[in-house]
Amino acid sequence: MKPRAERIEYIRRVTKVAEEDNSNKNYYAIKSWRDKPLHRKIVHIDSEYLMFRIENSRTEIQQLAYIRKNSLGKEFFNDPESPVVQQTQQEILTEMVKGKGRDLLDDLKTRRQEDPCIITYDGYIVNGNRRTAGLKHLGVRYIDCVVLPEDASPKDIYLLEQLLQIAQDFREDYHWINELRNIRKGKEDSRLELTDKELAENLRLSTQELKIKLRMIDLIDAFLIWRNFPGEYDYSKLDDTEEIFRQLEKSSRLYIKDNIKQEALRNAIFTIIEERPSKGRLYGYVIDLIRTFDQVYEKMLQTVSTDPPNHEETKESNPNAEELLDNLIDNDQGSTNFSFDSQENVLENSSKIIEAILDVKEVNKERKDAEAVYESVSAALRELQGLVIDNDTAKLGSVRNKLEQIITNAERLLRELKEYDE
Repeated sequence: MKPRAERIEYIRRVTKVAEEDNSNKNYYAIKSWRDKPLHRKIVHIDSEYLMFRIENSRTEIQQLAYIRKNSLGKEFFNDPESPVVQQTQQEILTEMVKGKGRDLLDDLKTRRQEDPCIITYDGYIVNGNRRTAGLKHLGVRYIDCVVLPEDASPKDIYLLEQLLQIAQDFREDYHWINELRNIRKGKEDSRLELTDKELAENLRLSTQELKIKLRMIDLIDAFLIWRNFPGEYDYSKLDDTEEIFRQLEKSSRLYIKDNIKQEALRNAIFTIIEERPSKGRLYGYVIDLIRTFDQVYEKMLQTVSTDPPNHEETKESNPNAEELLDNLIDNDQGSTNFSFDSQENVLENSSKIIEAILDVKEVNKERKDAEAVYESVSAALRELQGLVIDNDTAKLGSVRNKLEQIITNAERLLRELKEYDE
């Protein structure tokens, strides 16, 4: 890599030569740049003058994993001009390319570049970081690039990255948590000053969908704090939980006026994410929990209130079920040995929650089976009441036989009902 001043001078010179070459008609259109297309000439840039964009949201989780694996400080990636940081980012990107199998590398080897990379005037790659890492891995020295205007602001670059890498029409291989963190950056980074409307439009989302995604990342933060891993977004048990957090966000809104139940639901789901069912799909248990939560909640209250007493309590300590649930949620030092917030008991808690879910499902099945006769008889009656037999009715003989069967079955059911009445 080259020093920044040297990179700027080189890229300016190469760009100027290309712009003055009238025989070079090789333009590339950036479809949306400040709300209109931007046409720039494609230039060949020596890869020694290119810099991987460390702020690229695509690699945030991978960077966190690298820091933890190598016991580095959280500030390791803070200096993008560091040769060590750049080399590390290249290793991360190369592993991501290899992780897709040989197809991507083979495609790069065969076709080289189909689209140019988009870079800043000082050589940072806004779009095409993985391709550049792959090409460098294959020994390619010169990379096709288009250079953004020198007055490109952090907001311009952020919106362009979103449009090319995250927006629904263009999305590819973007870890869902990286995507959510990128969206929240648009709300929290003071350099960007984006409204909800601007952010949603750039992502091709409605403002409601945007708010859902922002609440999802808040829930992920809550999970990591609950797990005592704040900020560790690369935690492996989150990898396959995107739809679970989407359903949790949706179901949490049902209890917007009941903070105790809302938090109990959240912590119950956190618990079974952490200690998963030994059989069946986690997602299935989460959906069952959400659908039957009021019943599961009541059952958990009964479980807490009937747990064996803690003999270390003072005689004056005799909390009721509601207080026990407060302890369960708020991690107070209460008498119950069952606390959603206790990492020591998470395996036991998960087992109790899963048992409660299964018990409630069984009760509901029995209730449904018990009501099946009434529902079936009611449905049959509604169908019969709407029927009329006349000369045009087809298969009169078959209809007669079916009606006789209905009468026979109805008489049998009536006899069984009389037996119960007696």
